[in-house]
Amino acid sequence: MKSICKLVLVLLACSVNLLRAQGYQPETLQSLAEKFSAPDGAYHPHVWWHWMGGNFSKEGITKDLEAMKESGIGGATIFNITSSVQESHFPIENNPWPGQTFRSEAYWDAMKHTMKEAKRLGLKIGLHGTPGYSVTGGPWITEEQGMKALISSKTIAEGGKTLDIVLPRPELPEFTGYDSRYTENYQPRKASLYWDITVMAVPDRPEASVDDVIEISRYMDAEGRLRWPSPPEGKWLIYRYGYAPTMAHPHPLPDDIIGKALEVDKMSRADNIHHWQQLLEPLEQQIGEYFGDTFVYVWVDSYEAGAQNWTAGFREAFIRIKGYDPMPWIALYQYRNKKELEHRFSAWHSPGFESDMPDLKIFIKDYGDVVNRLFIDNGWLTAKEMLHKRNLKLYWEPYGGPFSNYEGAMLADIPVGEFWSSEKTVHKNPGILKAAVEFNKRIVAAEALTGRPVFSRYNEDPAFLKHTVDGGYANGYNLYFLHHWVHQPFDDKYQPGMGMGWWGTHFGRYQTWYKPGKAFFTYMARCQMLLQQGDYIPATDQATHRRTPEAEVFFVINNGDDVRKTYSFPVTGRVPELWDAYRGTIRNTSRWRQQGDSVYVDLDLGKDESMFVVFPQVKGRYDVLPEVQTLKAVSSPVAGAWKVTFHPKLASPFKRTFSSLVDWSLQKDEALKYFSGTATYEKTIRIDAGDLNADKRILLDLGELHDIAELEVNGQNVGVLWSPPYRTEITPYLKPGKNRLTVSVTNNWANRLIGDEQYPADFEWGQDRSDEGRAMKAFPDWFLQNKPRPSEGRKTFNVWYYYKKDSPLYPAGLLGPVQLIKETVGR
Repeated sequence: MKSICKLVLVLLACSVNLLRAQGYQPETLQSLAEKFSAPDGAYHPHVWWHWMGGNFSKEGITKDLEAMKESGIGGATIFNITSSVQESHFPIENNPWPGQTFRSEAYWDAMKHTMKEAKRLGLKIGLHGTPGYSVTGGPWITEEQGMKALISSKTIAEGGKTLDIVLPRPELPEFTGYDSRYTENYQPRKASLYWDITVMAVPDRPEASVDDVIEISRYMDAEGRLRWPSPPEGKWLIYRYGYAPTMAHPHPLPDDIIGKALEVDKMSRADNIHHWQQLLEPLEQQIGEYFGDTFVYVWVDSYEAGAQNWTAGFREAFIRIKGYDPMPWIALYQYRNKKELEHRFSAWHSPGFESDMPDLKIFIKDYGDVVNRLFIDNGWLTAKEMLHKRNLKLYWEPYGGPFSNYEGAMLADIPVGEFWSSEKTVHKNPGILKAAVEFNKRIVAAEALTGRPVFSRYNEDPAFLKHTVDGGYANGYNLYFLHHWVHQPFDDKYQPGMGMGWWGTHFGRYQTWYKPGKAFFTYMARCQMLLQQGDYIPATDQATHRRTPEAEVFFVINNGDDVRKTYSFPVTGRVPELWDAYRGTIRNTSRWRQQGDSVYVDLDLGKDESMFVVFPQVKGRYDVLPEVQTLKAVSSPVAGAWKVTFHPKLASPFKRTFSSLVDWSLQKDEALKYFSGTATYEKTIRIDAGDLNADKRILLDLGELHDIAELEVNGQNVGVLWSPPYRTEITPYLKPGKNRLTVSVTNNWANRLIGDEQYPADFEWGQDRSDEGRAMKAFPDWFLQNKPRPSEGRKTFNVWYYYKKDSPLYPAGLLGPVQLIKETVGR
């Protein structure tokens, strides 16, 4: 208990000092309003930037970072992983730069270039705390410094006479890894080291208790020979206890260090110091001038290192913390439960000891407490101390392992959760959010929109992702690290290019919609700007509530189908304002009433639309748009032909004229059927002068489209429509008479990828994982030699292929119906 209290006091002091050092104060409402349309970089989402094996280049680094800056991304976390990933490392053969190994001269040159360019662009960079994405380790960790487990052997013997027997050494652990089911000729990594702990004897009778367990290790020699001179009568179960490395290793490792790295012992302070020294000191030598400025944090991903339940000195630590010896209880546990201790370990943390017996349940809880204490104090607190000495922060996803995610969240400088692109409901991590509230963690980050291969297949678009993005905000997250933006080291003619094997939502500069997608990232920045202010207020009946000295801020989402709903807010004596993060506008509303201790506000939100409802303490000096009340609305179709210019991602532009709007994927023309890129629709519309009177406004409704649209009227940029309803006001851009309407619609990569599968492959296929897709086994020679590709019909180049020849195509293009909505309004 004293240890926990000491940790809490240390962390509180660190948290307070950090906030003071940063000079943090919530921004004024005036300041927030002034920058709401275009939030500054401090609030922009960040990305995970995977460097795939030795496939990195300075040219690609510059292009990636410039694209991030242009798109409204605030920074990137570098992950050094394998050249291709499935469950774990499945490297591609024949990589183009075999000399670019992990921490080679070329690697450090690329890192220095990264920091220089990031500083030039004002981007913040972090690095994962191990090669791979889990957890803490590397090629500098020896077997002796690796994670360890308690193991045992059992011998049955009769008492009543001198025993002279050899107790077998326990079977040494082996680590079966993350991918053994799919790797040909996979061989588990088996430990070679072993340390004895003790020998315990348990009488074989039903009523055996911990008081009946006898420690007899003084009778065993170093070779395991037991000479027990006078064992009591009866049958005895004799357990020889020791510990050994689990052989857990980080994953998925850069190609050149696969099989050469281990996870560090998470409960040994000395071994953790060694790990962090080996990680940080070379970084300090190479890029130390950027520490705390451009290079600002080290990330630790969620725990995937398997079980660890022992370390050197664990028995003594248990006695110190709990006041009794654990070994008799472990022997009693094994005897009563008829269980052997595990010696096969995998990536996923196992629950360890389990029992329904009351006395054993108390022991098992105590055992878990000690494991947690050593993980936190000797592992994670050591990491934080060593990072802070170098002016770096710890960003940590503190879950998945045998430690408290609550304590982990209060220890982290930035606690991090996660959610995936396929989640219809984003689930809270109670431990993280509880710690964030109690320890005033202003920012709770998220590994955001991680994609499984059956959901994220180059078919993603902002409209699909918005539901989950908003769900994350509603659950208390307020800084997103998007998974992923894979580093593209090759020539721009090779697109979509490198991927993270089969994982991830495909952001990045080769995404078809990356340029108009800036509107999506700007939406995130506006949300995060408001959600990072003040204090998080837990609420049961609102999605998210923040309180600043000047305002109560609520984030509201409509996850249902009803458009008009009434929402209640626990506020008195204040007038609501509607801050629209999609459009970047602030507007008054008269549709509210005070009733008791709550304000009730009527909102018209379509499915998955969102709104911030802000209650200022006093009326601000910033501009607020007047409320618009629609008195009458008349819709008319925008009929007739459209001239369309198609700009494929990987081919020359071409033109078509459509007499009516069509789905490209349903056309016989293969240039349309398999099109991926941007198509610009042009049309002239006529507007009567009377429709532009002060009491009138005109909206353009594009109807159905796939997947994102940029709109211009008379050559003026109106904005980007990236989520339904695809409707916006165009009155300020119109003039009496003829008006030129331009709609640029971008679809995703999927149809072009399917189109390529109509042609022979000009590379060797690797593993076929059915619904998840197929791997490219090796970079082909024509690619390495920069020669024309043999299969001329193929346009795309990537490393994981989600689609086959008969995969269904996705709807694409502007389908409409396109309508003008002419409204008579009251203001």
